[in-house]
Amino acid sequence: MASKKLQLLMLGCLVSPAILQAQSLKENYIQWQNNKGDKLSATVDAWNRNGKVSEDDNFFISRVKPKTRFRNQNTQVLKDLNDTNDKRLVAWIPFNNPETNALPDGIFDSEVFSLWSYVSHWGDWTAPLGRIPAALMDVAHKNGVAVSSAGTVPFGSLGPEWNMELRAIGNLNGQKLADFLYYFGQDGLGYNSEWSEWNRITQKLRDKHIEVNKLMESKNPIFENLWYDLTQDNGRNSFKNKLDDQNKLNFGDNENKAFSLFLNYNWNSDWVLQSSVEYAKTLNRDPLYLYAGVNMQGGEPRQNSWPLLKKHNISIGLWGAHSKNMFWESRNEKGSSEETMQRSYMLRTERYFTGGTRNPANTPEVTSAMKYNVDNKDWHGMSTWMTAKSTLSWNLSEEPFITYFNLGNGKFFNWKGERKNNNPWYNVGVQDYLPTWRWWFTTDLLGRTVPETGLDAEFTWDDAYVGGSCVRVFGTHANEYLHLFKTQYALQAGDVITFRYKHLSGSGDVKLVLTAKGSETSPINENAFTLLTRDQAIDDEHWVEKTFTVGSELAGKDLALIALHFENTNNINMYLGECSIVRTAARTPETPTITSSKLLAFSKSGVDGKLIFEMANTKNPGEPCYNSDVHVSVFKLWAQQEGEANPTLMGITTSWAGMFYSIPLNLSNSSTKVRLGVSAVSLDMKNESPIAWTNYEQAPAYAYNDAVHCNKTIIKPNEEFKIGYVDPRHSGANWTLKNSDGQTVASSNGTTEFTVNNLSAVGNYDLEVTGEVHSETGVQTTTRTFKAFVQITGNETGALPQIETLTANGSTSTINVQANEAVTMAYTGRPADGKLSRGVNLKEKGFVFKATEVGLTSNNQEWSMSFWLKFNSLPSGGIQILDLRHQYTSWPQNNWGSIWSGYDPANKVLSFTIRDTRNNGSPEHTQNWSVEFEPGVWSHVTITMEKGTRGVREHLFINGKPATAKDWRYNGLSGRGYTTEFSPTTTWWDENNFMLGFGRAGQAAIDGVIDDVKFFSKQLNETEVASNYRSTEKNTANMTAYWDFEQNADGNNKFASVANGTTVKGYRAELETGAGEGQGSLVPVEPIYEAGSPFVAGEAFTVETKATWKTRKGSFTDMVGNDRQGSAKVTYPTGGDYEVTLTLENSYGKDQRTFQVIHIDATTGINETTTEEVKAYTVNDDILVECAQAGAYTFEVYSIDGMQVLKNNVNVATGNTVRLHLANSGVYILKVKKEGKTLRTVKLIRK
Repeated sequence: MASKKLQLLMLGCLVSPAILQAQSLKENYIQWQNNKGDKLSATVDAWNRNGKVSEDDNFFISRVKPKTRFRNQNTQVLKDLNDTNDKRLVAWIPFNNPETNALPDGIFDSEVFSLWSYVSHWGDWTAPLGRIPAALMDVAHKNGVAVSSAGTVPFGSLGPEWNMELRAIGNLNGQKLADFLYYFGQDGLGYNSEWSEWNRITQKLRDKHIEVNKLMESKNPIFENLWYDLTQDNGRNSFKNKLDDQNKLNFGDNENKAFSLFLNYNWNSDWVLQSSVEYAKTLNRDPLYLYAGVNMQGGEPRQNSWPLLKKHNISIGLWGAHSKNMFWESRNEKGSSEETMQRSYMLRTERYFTGGTRNPANTPEVTSAMKYNVDNKDWHGMSTWMTAKSTLSWNLSEEPFITYFNLGNGKFFNWKGERKNNNPWYNVGVQDYLPTWRWWFTTDLLGRTVPETGLDAEFTWDDAYVGGSCVRVFGTHANEYLHLFKTQYALQAGDVITFRYKHLSGSGDVKLVLTAKGSETSPINENAFTLLTRDQAIDDEHWVEKTFTVGSELAGKDLALIALHFENTNNINMYLGECSIVRTAARTPETPTITSSKLLAFSKSGVDGKLIFEMANTKNPGEPCYNSDVHVSVFKLWAQQEGEANPTLMGITTSWAGMFYSIPLNLSNSSTKVRLGVSAVSLDMKNESPIAWTNYEQAPAYAYNDAVHCNKTIIKPNEEFKIGYVDPRHSGANWTLKNSDGQTVASSNGTTEFTVNNLSAVGNYDLEVTGEVHSETGVQTTTRTFKAFVQITGNETGALPQIETLTANGSTSTINVQANEAVTMAYTGRPADGKLSRGVNLKEKGFVFKATEVGLTSNNQEWSMSFWLKFNSLPSGGIQILDLRHQYTSWPQNNWGSIWSGYDPANKVLSFTIRDTRNNGSPEHTQNWSVEFEPGVWSHVTITMEKGTRGVREHLFINGKPATAKDWRYNGLSGRGYTTEFSPTTTWWDENNFMLGFGRAGQAAIDGVIDDVKFFSKQLNETEVASNYRSTEKNTANMTAYWDFEQNADGNNKFASVANGTTVKGYRAELETGAGEGQGSLVPVEPIYEAGSPFVAGEAFTVETKATWKTRKGSFTDMVGNDRQGSAKVTYPTGGDYEVTLTLENSYGKDQRTFQVIHIDATTGINETTTEEVKAYTVNDDILVECAQAGAYTFEVYSIDGMQVLKNNVNVATGNTVRLHLANSGVYILKVKKEGKTLRTVKLIRK
């Protein structure tokens, strides 16, 4: 059955990607080395000479001492694993994106790896040797995981650069190298050793690391160097794949440990593994420090792999690939929105490490598969061979245990349940201690009985108590345990255990389960630790705190397990926000001392800045100082604009340095000076030092954003819309909108925005903007053309929903009713439903068909192919468009093929290459065109192949017109414009497939939708191309295949051609890995149907508008509705003021409106106070609140996006009025509390 998903159809106006981009880490923000390009020897030398590597060292010094892992077999899923057979795992892979690595960033969609309990060592492949971002080390050290950098030396003979560097490392003073690594918190050095040399360089390098190992043994018990087992003891490379007498010195014996060995990928035989294990024992080395290498990129070993590891006590090493790891690189397989990609990444890692079930208690059978995708449900997982390891065993008198389930990134930043800013952020170093298992649900405590259907858990970025995420638990089951943390804390009387949650919906009984070492399966007085009961009222606004003081039942025992017991749950939906054990009040830290600061950039998004600071301590120079040494958990980062009353909490960090992204500025404020601040938070998170501030500094010169945008994503004939600059500070421009014939249909001069309402013809419209364009070289007045910026679609294809009226009991304003009295909500809307052509969302799978089946017998003949294409997203790198290749031939021919084409989004260039022959070094005929593809915009692409006497050459048409030829090259010749040369190509395989958007090495697959794919056995001329542009004719001459996707695919997920007299099959496909590099079979996958091009006729896709109602504490019944009208009834059990939000949504997008306010009289007596006690309204710049009764009141004012802008605590006399001043106009939320209880929450407008 085909998948059906609601997807947004991004039609109407092109929205420049620059609008959506958050402020991010720029190359010049943080200095990695003393001199750019320095390697390890120069870095160590700079530190020894200057006491620092660069001014930004604090971004590279770990402030978390590596925690110690412990073993308790009674809390393991697999009880038979022990010190001798519990495998280690090294992830010798890149972290995040290569240009930023793990440095703090302003990009939410950044890598927050979280399965640390299954990793022993992270070898940061893109961190230059000797330089690792502190954030990665800090989070790894919390989990007892080592982190090293990588010397990625190229294969073959040593080049001059690395020859010199490896010699220099071998000649370094061993003590100084060890001191350097210890000070910065690095846990080893890794070498991609695949070189050959004849000058004893390898020997000296090995001896140096033996020396350093001995020096580090007492200082850092997790210190470990890594060596790729290609370069042998004698310095020559050889594919040994095992430990033997050729590499025993690189491994070392127990007294002379040099490196752990990462074995090459052909270890997949019993004899190789067994002999390696036995040889390690002869050296008195633990064979678990031999890592069986897994090439995640190439899928190696390709057979007879994982099942063998079950039999041998050898560990696992992951590699792949060079710039991004394989979990991270193609995380957009389920969609390209940032949150979708984050969820996909999370699922990829959860399934890979825990297993396909995401539950270590029932992992699938072991296979030889090499997969890491989202739907990897049959994957056995790393938990098959290793326990989930924990460090939660330290002395609680020295440091409490606290987690807020924060991953280290977010779309906003919360502190103690309050929204502090709405900026996206990333700092993996502040990731909390996360659940030991992902996710161990069973019906028996510490058992392996897993129900077929039951509860589930996931991380969510929709809410947070601290940070930007929390854990969500949801589902239905009568009796189920969720095992959270493996611990070994010696509890004392008076220790305070806190658990915090938010109950969103559903019901159930939830208890905190605590067990002691020695009786791990026996909960201690479970009924005393009730968190939630099934009759408890839902409260989706507030975090509920439950605290328990350790008494005689727990005191003196070692806490072994923290779990949750769910009973009688019915569609429960709850967030977990905190789990902590605190012994005594922690000391308030000293105030940090700021050593340097800098404001880095100023734009529409705000101001970027950097702050470096130190903490007073008693450590000797060169000795590491950890946050626990100075009584600090995290540091708060503050910013304040001169003239503004309150500072903004921008985020937190564990480093003694902070990055600030998009500090919000009030542009109506005459001053653009900003100061940065930092405060130190105590270990128990309850107190903090005073804020240390810089002076107010002038923001840098404003960087104008030249992007343009439109206020609507779908536009109908004669519908009004606006086009303008995204930057409100931009100077005016001249705007011209032209139709497909080049005629001006709308214009405006000297404006920053203009309105259009007279476009009646369906089609694409180009936008020309003549105005200032800003760059590093200055400002120039330039005319820019945005192709197909506006797309007008017919009414019959549906429209963006639009709510016209929303009423409660027929009223458009506040109503008053009694508790449990039904309120009838009703709405009207504009016509928005419709039908249109259906397309297929490729989602990086590609569409393929056999070349011989459409009439090709060689690569040297004429043909044409056309298709509609709409990108969902465009990556930063290249994208494969159309290739003709045989996937199961040998590498690299299976990557070249006969022809290939790609699109470069950065430079807006589409290139097409024809290869003359199959041989290496063959001439390649390449033509480049200037093409503007934009996400959300439908484009019609036609490629025609001209056959001449000297061979063939390609032509490109976009939207029925010739594309602009940019330049070409062939066999040493090159030129501007369109090529004069032909390719006499003979590159052909009878097994060739045309592959649309499939991807290849170095080129991403298409994340986008295709429609109306056609193939012709002739070269279409310009007239025929234009005629074919919007045609759905099925009997066109020479058309040998036509897939319109109006009919469902067959049982094999293949589409039959609908061109008269043809039955050619085409299909969405993925690659099933083969035996050799790049080889594989093309396997049909289930099509994902979505709305196709609105510019061709079709009725297979239905645009249907659905209504969704939402309110706090209320229950909806009798919900009916469509695009034009609908209604629902809502009742409330308790008194208060409530809002009802209606969302109308279809495939084009959504419209949302909130009704203000339904007032429910409090007649139930359940912790509610009648709102007659207070009355609030606005007068000019102020909110006036009349208080009928005396008392201690708290008045909190929030902006509409949740930012707190004012908070006053006032003792009010009977009948008094409190005045709250609002500096700026806007919509605000006023929350009035008395003695801690909320009396009223109301929305107010300050004009």
